[in-house]
Amino acid sequence: MLRARSLSVDMTATGNFQRYVVGDLEFGKHRVGIMYGRVEDGHVFCDVIYEPPQEGSADSYNLLPDPDEANVDRVASLLGLRKVGVVFTAKPRKCIFSSEDIALSCSQHAQANKEHGFDFARSLVSAVITRNETTGSVVFEAYQISDQCTDMHAKGVLPKPRNPNKSYSRTSEDVLVERKPTQKVDNDFFINTIAVKTHEAPLFGKREAEFNVENRPGVNQNPLEVKHILTCHKTKPMYEQLRDFHMLLYLSQKLPGQTDMAEICKCVLEGTSLSDTLQAAIRSLADVK
Repeated sequence: MLRARSLSVDMTATGNFQRYVVGDLEFGKHRVGIMYGRVEDGHVFCDVIYEPPQEGSADSYNLLPDPDEANVDRVASLLGLRKVGVVFTAKPRKCIFSSEDIALSCSQHAQANKEHGFDFARSLVSAVITRNETTGSVVFEAYQISDQCTDMHAKGVLPKPRNPNKSYSRTSEDVLVERKPTQKVDNDFFINTIAVKTHEAPLFGKREAEFNVENRPGVNQNPLEVKHILTCHKTKPMYEQLRDFHMLLYLSQKLPGQTDMAEICKCVLEGTSLSDTLQAAIRSLADVK
């Protein structure tokens, strides 16, 4: 597979994530989202953003163990989606990527390489949302980590950063930068810019309401939120009512059978009818008549 030629982001998914970090958090805490979507002829499409368990501070983020990771991957796969990269936020700063951002991108690449192979991993992208120090405007940019960087990470040459918010990465041995040996590499040497575009995700566009996003402090996902989504879209067929990625993740935790989500996702993906039994189960959960 080719390296990424561009990153196109769904405006609803990106807007939701950006409103939260810019509006609610006011860049007071760094945050990470996992982008799921498609890769077509080297062009990457982010259709949805999943926010894993994490802790953020004004200077860094810390991803926590995620017991739902395999389930999120499964639901995404049932919808024809795959991991396409990460998006993270940062307070205004002089560097583009910090040492922590390099480490995060490399770890995502390493995991994808282990689980899906090098071609899959090589198409992953990393996006950053920050604020321009001079103008105050919000900036969304996309990059790819170089093959040299991921190779150094795989060989253990790039240890975990001790000070995560630095503009350089320390190495465990001498490396050549501009023909000079060093153990301190400016992170700009490790990243390549890619173009950013926008699109409307085929499955999740034109929604009247959005389900609460998982793992946000103080945000509650519950049956009343399911009822709200179903009610807002009650004039549409069931497969369209269910076209909300975060709600589908919630339903996957509440409905008991593995085959249930396979049927629900097939209904959402293909626009087919859902069995009366599953419709009744969802309506009962949401207390919808």
